Amino acid sequence: MDISARLSSLRTPGYRRSVFLRRAAAIVLVTAAIAHVLVDASQSDPPILTFARDVAPGSVLTADDLELRRLPAESVPENALHELALAEGQLLAAAAARGEVVTNTRLVGPDLAGLLTRDEPDGDTFSMVPVPLAEPDVLPLLHHGAVVDVVGQGPRVVAVGGRVVTSGEGDAVLVLLRQDEAAAVAAASLSEPLTLVLSNRPPALTIPNYASRF
Repeated sequence: MDISARLSSLRTPGYRRSVFLRRAAAIVLVTAAIAHVLVDASQSDPPILTFARDVAPGSVLTADDLELRRLPAESVPENALHELALAEGQLLAAAAARGEVVTNTRLVGPDLAGLLTRDEPDGDTFSMVPVPLAEPDVLPLLHHGAVVDVVGQGPRVVAVGGRVVTSGEGDAVLVLLRQDEAAAVAAASLSEPLTLVLSNRPPALTIPNYASRF
């Protein structure tokens, strides 16, 4: 049967026309149901804050660095951020890639410090202290999480077993140290040049793995 004959049969009331209309209606209903399910699924995914572009460590985050995206709930970490205001203006601890989820432990603050020291003995207190470097050429070696000692004039060791939190722009590196050593480093930085030496001591603090992508 050619096309003109088929069209003619569909215009004429009868069995063929009834079958065609029932099948067409069924296809429309199935298509609508599938579309409804897909829309509901996408709308049920929570809006999550992600990095809109690659961001260097030590950067202060701006609105241009961030975007909200809907991601499957099962792929979102518990400490993910859901609002732009929670990250904008904050200091990024380690390099981030476009599309990664922004969590509270990616940002310099008490949540990151708590994670880094979670395996330390109870009662120990820690502080982050900026260490101005007398020899900024060492900066490329000081990646996030590196174990370092702080050395002053003499040379004398001012603090040991610290962790590099971030080494962004400028000649200062943010280091996490036990409170008494952090105070000693802050005082020493006022009167003498300091440098950081990569340590061969076993890591004392736990650094989170930022390699995962969501």
